[in-house]
Amino acid sequence: MNLDLVLRAIDARTARRFVEAARHVVDALLIEAERVRQTQTPAPLDYSGSAGLNRAAPVGGWIATDELRAATQRMSEALAAEKWREGFTAAVAALVMIGGGA
Repeated sequence: MNLDLVLRAIDARTARRFVEAARHVVDALLIEAERVRQTQTPAPLDYSGSAGLNRAAPVGGWIATDELRAATQRMSEALAAEKWREGFTAAVAALVMIGGGA
């Protein structure tokens, strides 16, 4: 995807709404991550070696909450300064991190 081409095709109102929506997604993930962290219990021990969920990190690792907070900060700053290009780019980068895309 060519971000310059996309940015030329959308107006400020559309970019703002996209950034706001992406920020809500990231905020929801941060809230859910905190809720899971507070309620997570240790994994059950599997003495047979064949049962249980795979708890290994995915390729590329887990998304750190600090990365999500930084993305939220960049999007908030872009919204406050009405810098749609930077906000759109930060929102796309955050959604790519979440989706694991490249």
